[in-house]
Amino acid sequence: MGKLEGEFFIEDEPGLVEKLELLGAGISEGGKQKLPLLEAAYFEEKGAICTGKKAEELIELAKEKDVLAKERFAVLKELRDSGYIVRIGKGDLEFLRVYKKGIRVGEDRTESIVKVLKEGEKPDLLSDLVKAARMRKNLYYAFISDEWKIVFVKAYRANFE
Repeated sequence: MGKLEGEFFIEDEPGLVEKLELLGAGISEGGKQKLPLLEAAYFEEKGAICTGKKAEELIELAKEKDVLAKERFAVLKELRDSGYIVRIGKGDLEFLRVYKKGIRVGEDRTESIVKVLKEGEKPDLLSDLVKAARMRKNLYYAFISDEWKIVFVKAYRANFE
């Protein structure tokens, strides 16, 4: 296991690589599994992997590139604990990609995208709806309060014709 450009990669542990792949964690490349820091923090907290760091330390490392890393981790944890497969977009930290329950990665496409915002923050609704429509995904906002309560709101465009 090692750190690579804001990600952890796991190799030389075939059983673990396969398990993480089935759980929809990270990206598999030539016998290695690359995990974004927030996913590594989640699986570290669950005891599924051992990175040599605590989950909180991994989240702090992720905060160097993403100011909402703690909030994004809370949403990722909430959704994964509810049975969803959640992926962090490659290079695009703006949205979390969520699969339908019971679907394995590669069997079907992502169903929804979730944008994480602090409570009271106003989303750029039109721009986000255009992105979601272009990607053919449902758009959700996850608003996080100061008490770490998460409220999910579905956004969609209504046509009155």
